[in-house]
Amino acid sequence: MKEYNVVHRFHKQFLEQPYVFFLIFSFFLMLFFTQSSPLFVLNQWVDSNAFFTVGKGMVNGLVPYRDLFEQKGPFLYSLHALAYILSQSTFFGVYIIESIAMFINLVFSFKICRLYLNWLSSVIIALFFPLFILNQTAFRLGDSAEEFAIPFLMILLFITLKHFTISPDFLFKRLEYLLNGVMVGCVFWIKYTLVGPWIGFYMAILLICLKKGTWGELFKAVIFTFSGLVLSSIPWFIYFGMNHAIKDLFNVYIKFNLVTYSMQTNFIGKIINCAIIFGNALNDNNENKVMIIIGVISFMFSRRYFKNIGQKFLFLSIILFLILGVYYGGRKYPYYFLIVAPLSLFGLISICDVFKHINKSTQLNFLKRKWFVVFGVAVISTFLCFGYNSNIQDSKLFIKEPLAQQKFAKLMNQEPNPTLLNYGFLDGGFYLTANIIPNVRYFERQNIDYILYPENMDEQNRYIKEGKVQFIVLRVKTVTRPDQLRVPFLNNRYHLISQHNQKVGEDFFKFLLYKRVN
Repeated sequence: MKEYNVVHRFHKQFLEQPYVFFLIFSFFLMLFFTQSSPLFVLNQWVDSNAFFTVGKGMVNGLVPYRDLFEQKGPFLYSLHALAYILSQSTFFGVYIIESIAMFINLVFSFKICRLYLNWLSSVIIALFFPLFILNQTAFRLGDSAEEFAIPFLMILLFITLKHFTISPDFLFKRLEYLLNGVMVGCVFWIKYTLVGPWIGFYMAILLICLKKGTWGELFKAVIFTFSGLVLSSIPWFIYFGMNHAIKDLFNVYIKFNLVTYSMQTNFIGKIINCAIIFGNALNDNNENKVMIIIGVISFMFSRRYFKNIGQKFLFLSIILFLILGVYYGGRKYPYYFLIVAPLSLFGLISICDVFKHINKSTQLNFLKRKWFVVFGVAVISTFLCFGYNSNIQDSKLFIKEPLAQQKFAKLMNQEPNPTLLNYGFLDGGFYLTANIIPNVRYFERQNIDYILYPENMDEQNRYIKEGKVQFIVLRVKTVTRPDQLRVPFLNNRYHLISQHNQKVGEDFFKFLLYKRVN
């Protein structure tokens, strides 16, 4: 009888937890809304393909920055190296990792909600939360650096807000500082402009400690955070050190990004420009804008969520530095907003909090049928996502004819060991579908003006001149004829063997495949 009670109690507790449901829902949801899913031939986003190519190179002995020129962080590439191990010529592995990331987002959105709301309300909000992440304006085709940084941001917000619900002071635990340090390192090695929330967190801690004279707390924060940062950074220094590429890591990931990807103006100009860009990004994401404004105002001006002004200051500091980190450099790609989108959660909490005093009998009726309600909300959330994300229209369900990537891969794979150059644009997915490992450093063209970094295109032109690769892929406007191209040395050593018009996102392009004349 005792064993039965233990099993019954465990079974009941298991059903009370929504995590298994969240896991299933995450994989189901991402099946339709990221182009990395098995429903798509490939993810046509050039950034995603570049990450995958570098990850593939890592598995096959090439070193980022030294052997393959790309400018994101090594942790992001290592995630794609894992994805390559799971599937060498599809994005199935990326789909798995994206689904796990979404699962973490759901879990911590639920945990944050539980700090203020009941079980059912928290589950409902967590299930609606993906609506504000999968908004296609920022999410695009899926698999961005911002997408993989969101789970770390969610954990930071949970740690901070949970502490504030328990204690009015700022005496965080050593383990919390250590975990924050690890997360700072992870996010830094994904894309260092995304560490703004942690800068805001520690800036507030610093100012509060200075004001109160709590030097011991400040010392503890520095020591344990730095320890966590070192722990998460050591693997990369070992990896690049063993490959004699630490200089390449610094020159490309740090120096190159700072010099070429940042707007060259003074501090005040950058702040003003940052505010303008962020305002425009908000206007391009209206649903997020409404929820973020409602949430921030509610959390800042209500006594319900914070016990004192210091807590409000730390919360606001996290948000402001998040925005500054993303937009201070002056660039305004739509997908930059994705890391800001999770702030919509606070609007959902604030709105739901208004209705917490509904009739108790109504609450009991909902609770009795809670799993029916949860399933219904999941279905509604999925259908609403289709209103904000139309990626499914480019899936195998709607597009039957082969893509240029598939068509060209068949031609290239007729050769025993084909080599390829993706000329003049970011990685178009041709390395992936043909399962080709680049044999040249500048395997693609970065989105950098020639004046700022001429070496990229000078080297690509040299590869053509010297016949370094067997095949070359170009992307041009659909109205461009091959005889109108002005690519140095191309017609001297290569001839056109195939071309294909194709829609990529909202634009149409013509892809050209050239083969070396032996």
